[in-house]
Amino acid sequence: MKFTSLILTILAAAVLFSTACNTYYIPPPPVTITLNNFTPSLVITSVDSQGNLVPATLQLQAAVANSPNQTILYSVGQQGNYVPGGNNVLGFISSTGVYTAPAVLPFPNNVVTVQGIAQADANQVATTNITLLNQSANPTAIAPSTVTVGQNTTFNVVGNFFAPGATVSLSGANLGPVQFISPQQVKIAATITTPGLLSLTINNPDSQNVTNAVAIRSQPASPPTSSAVAVLIGAAGKDSSGNTITATKAYIPEPASLAVVNLEANKQIRSVVMPTGYQPTMVAADPSHNQLVAASAASNLLQLIDGNSDQVTQSLAAPVSTTTTVDGQTCIICGLIVDSPRGLAILDTSIGYMSLDLSTGVASAALVAPAAANFAYDANTQKIYAPFTGGNGGGVNVIDLAARTVVQAQPSAGINFGTAPDTAAFDPGTAVLNVGDRDAGTFLGLNFNNATTNASTVTVPATPYTVTNGCIGTWSNVDLDFTSHLGWFANQGGCVAVAELPRAPASGPPGQAASLRWSQLPIGPDGLPWTNTPIGQTPSLAVFVGADGRAYGLAVRGDGTVLVKMDLKLLQSANAVVGGADANQVDATNVTVNGARVSAMVFIPLR
Repeated sequence: MKFTSLILTILAAAVLFSTACNTYYIPPPPVTITLNNFTPSLVITSVDSQGNLVPATLQLQAAVANSPNQTILYSVGQQGNYVPGGNNVLGFISSTGVYTAPAVLPFPNNVVTVQGIAQADANQVATTNITLLNQSANPTAIAPSTVTVGQNTTFNVVGNFFAPGATVSLSGANLGPVQFISPQQVKIAATITTPGLLSLTINNPDSQNVTNAVAIRSQPASPPTSSAVAVLIGAAGKDSSGNTITATKAYIPEPASLAVVNLEANKQIRSVVMPTGYQPTMVAADPSHNQLVAASAASNLLQLIDGNSDQVTQSLAAPVSTTTTVDGQTCIICGLIVDSPRGLAILDTSIGYMSLDLSTGVASAALVAPAAANFAYDANTQKIYAPFTGGNGGGVNVIDLAARTVVQAQPSAGINFGTAPDTAAFDPGTAVLNVGDRDAGTFLGLNFNNATTNASTVTVPATPYTVTNGCIGTWSNVDLDFTSHLGWFANQGGCVAVAELPRAPASGPPGQAASLRWSQLPIGPDGLPWTNTPIGQTPSLAVFVGADGRAYGLAVRGDGTVLVKMDLKLLQSANAVVGGADANQVDATNVTVNGARVSAMVFIPLR
């Protein structure tokens, strides 16, 4: 039995030994780390519920496999250089993988790399890239919001998310330096070159470039033609909270006062009372100084009027006392335009043409030339374009205030002025002068881009054009919109017209007026028929660009009691009059817009 037990013991040991020889060691799986970013681009700032600017955060997705130790050691870097936990320049990373963006993009590289190292195995490293972006700039307000062509202006723009290196776009201006003040403020120097509704945008570097635009209203340095009517942007009252309401205002001469019309509200809001005995016959805007200048055919005095309070602030005397007669009207001062950037009143007087400094009251010596009922002026060159009628026919004198010369314009290619050139409007953007003839009812476009000057004349390529013979009364009055280059016309009856004039400088004779449309104005709100300003009164056409960016024409009824405001583009698209005098006659009160009938015009009674 003992022997048998021994044998069994030996056999069992052998079996055990044999089993042990067939058992293999399996090592544990290696430690690995994963680090994922499902939002590869991150805008570095956001706004919290209280409107405060806060840095943006991003939760990264990370994990350690095959180890109970899940700790990850994070760092942030660029180009292989890492900072544990990050810093103010690159952004911070928390122990839980929450990345917090820096307040300013790192420069010049806006891509950062987050590195994760498994604490369980320092050889296990994962990285992910984050492209940092600036928030899109959000300008909300600008000052000044109203400017004048020719002005050098520094704009103060406020808003949110402005970044260093932001670029600025401003239509109608030459831009100077951009000064970054803070994420909520930048300053921009600019020279205004174009009238109308301008748009300013700010684009941050390395952003999505989705930005708001802020609007700036640019007023012309001087109107295209002298007129009885002036337009200025200024204070028009207070709202319910006591804030100043700014609006486009028209100023129209009345006996002993000027009517002030809010052209956005389409109503007269007040009158400017003139000094005792003063009868204004014309007014011009001085937008650079936020004032108006009124003149009287019966006086040598100019009245300066504040554009916010609408009160006379000062009287200035022009050095002229004699009278002359133009179109049957006796006048001491016969016409007026303001060169606003220079602060000069440009006067057409009985003794010639002169400028008068509105700050000092000092006048230049008069340049002798026949007085005109209406004249044009180019503030860029300081040249006056003055129509005249004389015993030997009519023409246009070009009066250079800077060179102190007077020469007569001569149309080229056998084209002649009519018998009585009477009105003129100059477009500085195209250098084309439009002249109306009160007897013939025709117009002449003169391209001064190609003018040739000798001692006494300037030869100018010219193109004649007409409006219509379908409305009783000769056509002569003309004004124009500098922005869209639309001409605004009136005859000596009850009709007005609009046409596209040359839009860009060109060589040779200017192009014909195009897309011309004319309309008989309807009966006024008082039941009286419309008649335009008669011969012998200062023409009363004016054009302005409204807060909506659209060009409007103004005209005063001959009796001075009603103002018409016409949307010029709507007049161009008005429906034709069935059986009209010609194909260009339209009904200004019948325009189809999106299937609905609207009117291109509104009457504004003057009290």
